[in-house]
Amino acid sequence: MQSVASFFDWLADRLAQLCGWAYFTIGLMLGFEVVARYFFNAPTIWAEELSRLLFIFATLLAGPALLRHNQHIRVTALTALMGPGAQRAARLAALAFVVAFCWVLVWYGKDAPLNSFERGRSSGSMLDIPAWWAQSAVPLAFGLLGIQAIIEFIRCALGAPLPTDAHAPE
Repeated sequence: MQSVASFFDWLADRLAQLCGWAYFTIGLMLGFEVVARYFFNAPTIWAEELSRLLFIFATLLAGPALLRHNQHIRVTALTALMGPGAQRAARLAALAFVVAFCWVLVWYGKDAPLNSFERGRSSGSMLDIPAWWAQSAVPLAFGLLGIQAIIEFIRCALGAPLPTDAHAPE
């Protein structure tokens, strides 16, 4: 279990770094598009569509690292009033919900890219990017998020320290 968890922790962190670089690349591509379009009257056929594709993956693939480092948005008004046992139970319940939600998204999310692949659907733009490329982001990203949630659930159930809220008032 430990080596699998370590691998997925490493993978989540590398994906998060890659997502950061993807956002940087998106900024460069769209900046280039603005300059090309408005200063040289020569818009690109690739910048907007590739930026959109990168944005989808960069947004979704950062999820496992956010969960691993407890950086998802959360409301702590009730959990801050709970004792440690109730906080652990609430975390376990929340992680179980994340696992179930991810399973549903992977199960139903796999159909769209498979269907698009079988039918040869594409974006219909000048780049004509296969539609399944963007659609595969949902089952892939939520599959990885679900695995990370299972790992965090097991860690919590085995007594790992509960994450602290770094932004809580003292």
